[in-house]
Amino acid sequence: MLFNSIVFIFGYLPAVLIGYYLIAASPLRPLRMWFLGAASLFFYGYWAPKYVLLLLFSMAVNYLVAMAIRRLEGRDRLRLASVVFGLLFNLGLLFYFKYFNFFIDNVNLVTGLDIHLAKIVLPLAISFFTFQKIAFLFDLYRGRIQLGSVGDYVAFVLFFPQLIAGPIVHYSELEPQLKTPPRLNAATRNILIGLTIFGIGLFKKTVLADTFALYSSPVFNASADGVSPTFTGGWMAAVTYTLQIYFDFSGYSDMAIGLARMFGVLLPLNFHSPLRATNIADFWRRWHMTLSRFVQSYIFQPIQVPMARFAAEHTKSRLGNFGVAVAIPTFVSMVIIGVWHGAGWNFLIFGALQGSYMCLNELWTFLRRKKRKKGAVRPFYQTAFAHFLTVASFVVSSVPFRAKDVAVTMDFYGAMFPIAGLRAHGFDWVGAVPFGAAGVLAAMAVGWAIIAFLPNTQQFMTRITPALEWEKWGKVDPPPVKLAWKPTVGFVALTSVFLFLGIAFIMRGTTEFIYFNF
Repeated sequence: MLFNSIVFIFGYLPAVLIGYYLIAASPLRPLRMWFLGAASLFFYGYWAPKYVLLLLFSMAVNYLVAMAIRRLEGRDRLRLASVVFGLLFNLGLLFYFKYFNFFIDNVNLVTGLDIHLAKIVLPLAISFFTFQKIAFLFDLYRGRIQLGSVGDYVAFVLFFPQLIAGPIVHYSELEPQLKTPPRLNAATRNILIGLTIFGIGLFKKTVLADTFALYSSPVFNASADGVSPTFTGGWMAAVTYTLQIYFDFSGYSDMAIGLARMFGVLLPLNFHSPLRATNIADFWRRWHMTLSRFVQSYIFQPIQVPMARFAAEHTKSRLGNFGVAVAIPTFVSMVIIGVWHGAGWNFLIFGALQGSYMCLNELWTFLRRKKRKKGAVRPFYQTAFAHFLTVASFVVSSVPFRAKDVAVTMDFYGAMFPIAGLRAHGFDWVGAVPFGAAGVLAAMAVGWAIIAFLPNTQQFMTRITPALEWEKWGKVDPPPVKLAWKPTVGFVALTSVFLFLGIAFIMRGTTEFIYFNF
């Protein structure tokens, strides 16, 4: 079931909210967690009923592993064996459903074999709930959390606002909030706040992101059909796709936070104006923030710590130490992020590009460490150039992220970075997109103006603590235009406009969120 669908907005959501608060206000209050779990399971099954059993099986195995970790306290080897089994089980499921077809295709390509395998359909949300369960097991093993009841665990895994595409939530963040009975006297306020955040996210998705798709998709689709883009068309498609995925994922993140708030729950921030960043490291701290957090804690650090020890013992130069202790773990982590998004060489290219960007950024920081004066403010032209370079780098890397395959990626790069001269002839993008070149320029101008000048949704809702750890993130990159929501008639009317337009634009066609594919 899509957040941006009529059946969800006018059917599922009101029914679940009414049921949840009626149970919370009755003597059956302890059952509200099971109700929320069952409602979330229906939400998941509405899209892919056949994978409900897979989700339940995965949950059951992970909970049994968690029970083993808890009961084997003091028996370190058996506890470690339990968590390793849980890790292999989760990664095994992910590999089979997401990567096995890709693996077999490449085995056939390299060996000349002709292994036939039925197409394995990717279960919805498997990438997200796999990482969430892995984090849960390791946090339990490290003593950061205590295992709760089956009902607590079910509600934590299945809580529908974050089930399909994140944020990747830690047990310690979500379980205490779900376990605590909601304050009934705050229900109306939470629903109003949540509906406001949800409405802004819906507007971003249906009005902005889906509009940019009208400009990017024809060019990418034409290249997939064998009609190459021109120089101008290639760059136009890459830039508008960057804007599309920006508002698509930003909109989804807002909608998830807004939906959770309707139940009195704060989710962690997952998107904080990353295209205002001035370096690629800051970009990834602010784009899919919970994925970056997971990779930092559960992939980068476990790789970086032994690599740093190895570098200290075996390398003598500062640059060699940097390469082993910083560059290699950074590059590997970003490649994993790329491949996590999808099974295909184009996602490997995306990850390798991001890894290269990150390594160059870290190298620049490393070499400039002694030259920089502490507290010195960079001149405006340096900041502007750094911002342009960051955005341009991400636009370039967005091509393999969107392209059907490596051939389309190379076709685009051949047009965008001509060696033998500009590619002036190719797909007629001017005639294929709404309002032609003028429409593209107008749409891009609106998109970049929103990104550059207006507050993001959480900054707009800053008065009401919109997300976890907002005390820290609320001070990061304040917008040029200061505008903060208040519970007044004017702002409620503005919310109604966002919600109305968001719903109205559903009528031109419902599209799934880009991150639902992962």
